[in-house]
Amino acid sequence: MKFIDVSSDFPICSAVVYQGKIFEAVVTGIPDGSNAPVPGGAAAEMREIFKQLDGLLAQAGLNKNHICSARLYLQHVVRDIPEVNQVYREYFGTHTPNRRAYGVDLQVGMLVEAAFVAEFPESQS
Repeated sequence: MKFIDVSSDFPICSAVVYQGKIFEAVVTGIPDGSNAPVPGGAAAEMREIFKQLDGLLAQAGLNKNHICSARLYLQHVVRDIPEVNQVYREYFGTHTPNRRAYGVDLQVGMLVEAAFVAEFPESQS
């Protein structure tokens, strides 16, 4: 197992590579070095999530086209899903990973948290 972006403050990391075949990441709209989400609402947090995800994927030698599954957790799912969907559509384009969206009670100040699973191409495993 390989842990990516290990926190110095909490016993967590942002991503894990399992046996060189599966990549899993959990990302929030809180930029590295900050303790609060980016301002601007759920869409801004989703953009920050994708920015961080791109960096994590690059560290593992992957890109967004390797994503096979996404789970979105929204503080206000009914209110925010339309703007989150727009950012999601812009990011993934014609690549359509399996996705679920849930309404949950997130940590104070957060509107979106996301989890992604990617698969390494056969030639990389």
